[in-house]
Amino acid sequence: MSAARNVIHTPDRRLRVFVSSTLEELEPERLAVRDAISRMRLVPVMFELGARPHAPRDVYRAYLEQSQLFIGVYWESYGWLGPDASISGLEDEYRMSGHLPKLIYVKSPAPNRDPRLTALLDRIRDDARVSYRHFHSADELRRVVGEDIALLLTERFNPRPAQQAEPEPLPRDELPIPPNPLLGRTGEQHALRELLTDRDVRLVTLIGPGGVGKTRLAMELGSELRDTFADGVRFVDLSAVTDPDLVPAALAQSLGLRTVPNRPPIDDLVTYLRNRSLLLVVDNMEHVAEASPVLGAVLSAASGVTILATSRVPLRLTGEHVFTVPPLPVPTLNEDPTAAVRRDGAARLFVERARAVKADFAVSPENAVAIAEIVRRLDGLPLAVELAAAKVRVLTPQALLNRLTSRLGTLTGGARDLPTRQRTLRDAIAWSYQLLPRREQELFARLGVFAGGFDLDAARAVAGVPARYAGLDALTSLVESSLVKQETGDREPRFTMLGIIRDFALEQLRDFGDWKDTHDRHARHFLEFAERTSPPLGRTAANPESLNLLEGEQDNLRAAMTWFIDTDQLEDAVRLGWVVWALWWLRGRSDEGARNIERVLEKADALSPKAYARLIFGDGAMSFITGQLVRGRMQLERALPLLREIGDEDATARTAGMLGQLALARGDYDLARELLEETRQISERLGEEWMIALYYTRLGLVPLGEGDFAAATAQFADGLRLARKTNDHLGEVVALYSLAVAALAGGDADTAATSLESGLRVSAQVGDEAGAGLFLEAMANLAARTGATQRAVRLVAAARKLQTVTGAAWMRAYVPAWPDGGGPELDARLHPEAWAQGTADNLGSAVAYALEARR
Repeated sequence: MSAARNVIHTPDRRLRVFVSSTLEELEPERLAVRDAISRMRLVPVMFELGARPHAPRDVYRAYLEQSQLFIGVYWESYGWLGPDASISGLEDEYRMSGHLPKLIYVKSPAPNRDPRLTALLDRIRDDARVSYRHFHSADELRRVVGEDIALLLTERFNPRPAQQAEPEPLPRDELPIPPNPLLGRTGEQHALRELLTDRDVRLVTLIGPGGVGKTRLAMELGSELRDTFADGVRFVDLSAVTDPDLVPAALAQSLGLRTVPNRPPIDDLVTYLRNRSLLLVVDNMEHVAEASPVLGAVLSAASGVTILATSRVPLRLTGEHVFTVPPLPVPTLNEDPTAAVRRDGAARLFVERARAVKADFAVSPENAVAIAEIVRRLDGLPLAVELAAAKVRVLTPQALLNRLTSRLGTLTGGARDLPTRQRTLRDAIAWSYQLLPRREQELFARLGVFAGGFDLDAARAVAGVPARYAGLDALTSLVESSLVKQETGDREPRFTMLGIIRDFALEQLRDFGDWKDTHDRHARHFLEFAERTSPPLGRTAANPESLNLLEGEQDNLRAAMTWFIDTDQLEDAVRLGWVVWALWWLRGRSDEGARNIERVLEKADALSPKAYARLIFGDGAMSFITGQLVRGRMQLERALPLLREIGDEDATARTAGMLGQLALARGDYDLARELLEETRQISERLGEEWMIALYYTRLGLVPLGEGDFAAATAQFADGLRLARKTNDHLGEVVALYSLAVAALAGGDADTAATSLESGLRVSAQVGDEAGAGLFLEAMANLAARTGATQRAVRLVAAARKLQTVTGAAWMRAYVPAWPDGGGPELDARLHPEAWAQGTADNLGSAVAYALEARR
């Protein structure tokens, strides 16, 4: 590529799928294809997704060059011909895609197809390298595109012999990726593998001082044993949890479960885990050890779960196997130092970490003596060794030993009651800190306010420096000193601190006297981040990636909220709650939202009218979606006139919509129509198509309740169309479930089954286990109505495994009840084999069975 040529980048740099079709006649089909691609976490490359200041042909040529897969969707139009062009842009795109694998979809019937398009399709169909198939509707296209892409990627990037059966998809693992190989733990790994695979051992606790390597060892064991447990491994980090009462919610959230107010999260935990076989790695239990009985409750209820915990002290639970993680072996005084530093132990760790910061670092007979003495003085504690090794960037091992000798023993201060090794570790941290210039010491102390990780922008904001890259050298120095760790990955760089180092940093921050200002800067930054990142409340589904970004910062957002409430900055607390409300709702954190709302309500007299009205609405909305309908109605009815009075249309539309649905549930259809009409008018005025989609779905409940199933179906179909246009998972599954209810109530079980299958696919594609469980339950009922009892029992068992009581609460708040009757009562005891099969299913196998059995 010449230097003069403009580079036109596609909207995203992940695996890219170029979509070619006419823009006007195939708009629903383009939306369906975009939806299928996005749900596979691939990037749809479409001409209309972003304006570019270049000629159209240059744009789609550049897009094609950067794509890995070509999808063509054709119907009747040959497409637009530019000035002096002999072929349309549609055909030109196909010709330029010669280097890409191609999936071609042709809509039928097409009575008015342009002869030029017919000729093009004839040529395409004759190409044996092209996948060519017909379709009839956007719904069908959405399904087949997802299936075909999955098959193509499997064959192209993961070939396997034809006779080899496809393995059952593994459940998602959430183990952090270790930055370095584990050294010096061969004996411990073998002993712990034996323990964790012993059927009589259900709880193993790794104990030892901070910095001895408990977490790293636990991560390695989880990685080694992920295939030993049928449902894999889950990792829960409790380092950011400060209150033992919040441990059940933290465990539930790490497993992807939803939590609601007024229901103990432990109930959902045991329901979810009861029929699973997995290893649960629970890290950093020591500061919330009072919550240990929660782990005991899990073990009592879920016989297939084994727990590997890390703590500085035993948990003192029945059946606990305590394993003390020792420091790494250190050379003896009489041992040859040169041989010792090549052995798998503390000296080898020092050498490996030294090479990581200084590529040309080499062991010599001279520095081997110093290395052996350094790791002896540090008692073989891995973290202390890493901190010391990071200094070889500027100090030789001998110089390092001299400084270590002169400083250790004088920096312990008031920590004389700590165990010897913890004093050694604190000394090592203090020693590394003392070597920093004053500017880096200040940055280090301020970074202690972060809960979890942080990026460069957050570090800049907390440090109080104006330019984006100001202070980058200081941060780099902290990373090289092992006081701050850079997380692995290909995203924007992120950083974190170990808990024991963060505690030390906060001690220094108090000494600096910058405690309040630094916390204010932290909270303010994450408030602004949330307001900038979070989609407007009514457009939540238009950009699901924004929720992922918010969830990635949930620990810092939680810390900011706590700071605002603790320091009576209540207006800011309400502002923050307003923009993270969708995260609490859609990602199952409603109990967290309810706790924060309750704390602010205690001081509500200090709020402005707008903040107070929004707070009351938030309380009512949270109650509504978690099934507390009496409280929800009371608070929403209080909020509505206040919101109307201050002109807060966004919140007014939400409030009226929820009250309208509550009126529907009571059979007050006149009031429901009035409230829902208010929602529609405001939403159309504001352009909130997501809320309009829910409006149509809600409005369909009126004719459904009156027995007019055709009218209800028409309303639900309108809601489905708009939900798909805005790529709204919530609206789509609500509409599909509602369509199934209307069809069955009208006597059309086949159409009901088709809608349930579509909804099940959508839920499965986005990993919504609870939503999928609701669809599986309904499919089980249909099976029971036709006498397919074995099938019904297996589907019910799978549904109950995937669901928790609160897991589908958000959806049940929006969908009509499934019609009663029509099938026999299912007695699982009469069909033990089917029940066992359903209980063994995970999301992938349950969905595969449900869809395959219907064919």
